[in-house]
Order: sequence, then structure tokens, then C-alpha cells
Amino acid sequence: MIIYGSKAVHLKSEQSKTSICPNCDTQGSLVLSVYRKHAHIFWTPLFPLGKKGMSHCQHCQEVVEAKKLQEPIKGEYEALKNEAKGPLWQFAGLALIAVFISFISIESGKNEKLKVQYFSSPQIGDRYHYKDDIGSYSTLIITSISHDSIFFSPNEYVINKVSQIYKIDKPENYSEMSFGLSKLNVKKMIDSGDIFNVKRD
Repeated sequence: MIIYGSKAVHLKSEQSKTSICPNCDTQGSLVLSVYRKHAHIFWTPLFPLGKKGMSHCQHCQEVVEAKKLQEPIKGEYEALKNEAKGPLWQFAGLALIAVFISFISIESGKNEKLKVQYFSSPQIGDRYHYKDDIGSYSTLIITSISHDSIFFSPNEYVINKVSQIYKIDKPENYSEMSFGLSKLNVKKMIDSGDIFNVKRD
């Protein structure tokens, strides 16, 4: 179950010395307060949602939301709101997301470099992922390499989702028969994207 929602954090309060409470007409009894809401998921703050506030009369205990404040009390509140700065930890979720995206980008870059390296220097046991003419996906395993050709054993199974290739990439699924392709043809298939990935143990 995903727990998410919003929460308000107190930023700043200030007692007005001139404003009069509209409820009890007491001067100097109003305390203006500013809060900043933030979205959270699993109690981790993600990002601020904006500021809200209120006035509280210490004499009659009347509480009025900021949007219902009358002038000149509203003017005092807006000035306080502009001064109030929220804590940086309310951006903690965004910071974590940024770190995660950076990590994924770095790992993706490493994988791309490895893929280029493996394609340029094939080895026996490498498994090539490919897409066939009808949009299904399967694998080929290199069984031997000659001066100008690469020999493969085909996987006897295909799958419709590229993300699930790992389910069929098992030693027992490869045929005992093999066939050869020239290195030039293999390169053309890689360049065209028909062969799009390589795995090496």
C-alpha cells in the first residue's frame, strides 16, 4: 500500500501590534502564522505545495484562515508570508529522485559502453538479443567464431515483450543445431537494430 498525502510545516509567527480582532475588537491580540505544505510519500517529503496561514486572537481564540482575512490584517499577513522561508528538507524527495535518475543514467552509460565493447569483440557464450520480422523477441548464443564468420545456436523460444527476454534466456532452451553469419552481416544487423543487445557472463 502506497501512503501519500500532504503535510503543513510551521514557518513563522508574528504578533500584530496594530491590527484589531474583527471578532472581539481587541487591539494587538492577533498572532499571524505562516505554514508551508509539502507532498509526501511514505512520510518522505517530495516537494512544497505552497504556503498557507491564519490569524489567531489570543483574547477570544477566534481563528481566521488567510484567504478570509480583511485589510489591513491581510497586508500584514502577506508581508510575513513573503519573509517566511521554508526548510530545505521539504525538497528531500526531489533530491532523492535526482540522485536516483543520475545513478540510472550513469549505469545506463556504462552498459552502453560494455555493449559496444562486447559487439566489437565477440566471444563464445555471448547471447545476442534480436527482434524478428513479426515483432517477437528471442536470443542467439555464439558457439564458435572464425576469421570472418560467427556461428550461433538459436533459442527455440520467442517472447512478445522485450523486458521478459530473461525468461527464455536459459541454457536448456538453445538448439543443438547452429548456423553461421558473416561478421559483416552481423554488424549490419547490429547497426539496423535487429540485434539490439548482448549479454556476457
